[in-house]
Amino acid sequence: MEDKKTIDQIIIDSLYLDIERVLPPPLITIQNKVILTDSNYLTISGLPKSRKTSFMQFFIASALTNNAFFGIKTELKKGEKIVLIDTEQSIFDFQKQNFFLKKLVKKNKLPNNFSAYLFREHEPNIILEAIEKICITDKPKIIFLDNLTELVINPNDLIEAKKVTQFLKRISAKYNCGIVCLLHLNKTNGFTLGNLGSYADRGAQSVLKVSIDKETSISTLECTMLRTDAHFNPISIEYNNNENCYHEVENNNTETEKRKKFSMANYTKKDIENRLNIIFEISDNYTYSPLCEELKKIFGVGNNSVKQIVIPYLIGNKFLYSKNSNYTLTKN
Repeated sequence: MEDKKTIDQIIIDSLYLDIERVLPPPLITIQNKVILTDSNYLTISGLPKSRKTSFMQFFIASALTNNAFFGIKTELKKGEKIVLIDTEQSIFDFQKQNFFLKKLVKKNKLPNNFSAYLFREHEPNIILEAIEKICITDKPKIIFLDNLTELVINPNDLIEAKKVTQFLKRISAKYNCGIVCLLHLNKTNGFTLGNLGSYADRGAQSVLKVSIDKETSISTLECTMLRTDAHFNPISIEYNNNENCYHEVENNNTETEKRKKFSMANYTKKDIENRLNIIFEISDNYTYSPLCEELKKIFGVGNNSVKQIVIPYLIGNKFLYSKNSNYTLTKN
């Protein structure tokens, strides 16, 4: 529940102080690149059965064993806790997932600093309230949310999407923790689902993506955006049925290669309008450089793609209007 503060107190708390600040110790790194620090959240998106939950298990297992898994390292201090919030699995699949985690950490019983909750049958508002209550009682250092999509009734609803992402920002700061959010991808265009996905990616410290090659059953984790560090090399894994475990493999057919074929044709008109509405909710107009920065975040591409593909497409198709070096939404 939102703290009741006067506007004067909010202004005082929000005032920037010009003092030297040090980057907090990372909670999660991949190949020594900073992925998550406290008071932040990250998103991991993927299609169903792409193994995004399996990758999440490696994050958790690393914290519980103090070992790296495929270059994934989660750092916890003694006594710090992890909480897993599941919103969609059946009780059988949830149990199976935790059995797999016990196998990863090589324990018959999961450590006391790990707790898992299944909220599948509850409505989004109940789950949100429960998560904050758990922050108060369990005091976790890292929360894993599988799946963020179930925290809204309609992932395309702007108000719901904004409410959930503000919730993530608020509780991560208030309770000094990091949050890992799993998200579904839209099957038709391969982008995060609805306005919820767009908002969540935009506010995240890191945006990661899991894809699967159906021909080889190789799953790949890679970064779409890292706000704090440089990109890591994609990690590809496959399941060895003989050994009943995952192995890292070489895989040249990664999303990094596919991203070279970035095209605005991959987006529907509604997708583009939703993403632009999020950007222009903050400001009615932008000059060129700030617009580029916002478009890079919302479309998950670099400078060249924004300047050479995104902006020309948006202007040419009358999504944006430019006058005197200012860019605004074209009014219908």
